[in-house]
Amino acid sequence: MAEKTAFKMESSDEQGNTLSVSVEGTSDMAFWKHDLKIEAVKALLETVDKKDFYEDGKEDEFHKSIQELRNLLNSLEM
Repeated sequence: MAEKTAFKMESSDEQGNTLSVSVEGTSDMAFWKHDLKIEAVKALLETVDKKDFYEDGKEDEFHKSIQELRNLLNSLEM
């Protein structure tokens, strides 16, 4: 049964920069909420525009990030 839920996640990089993400929504996985996490990732990625990376001279960063996402997805499928 789907439940409305919310959670917050934080991640830090090597330089000590912290990224915080808060997600609210409905999940069929009351404890893990993996279904809601995947929906949140899809919603965020839909807002990314490759053109903006190129206009800012960050095309290498874009391609590196896309490869990291591919690697992550591949590891999830194994």
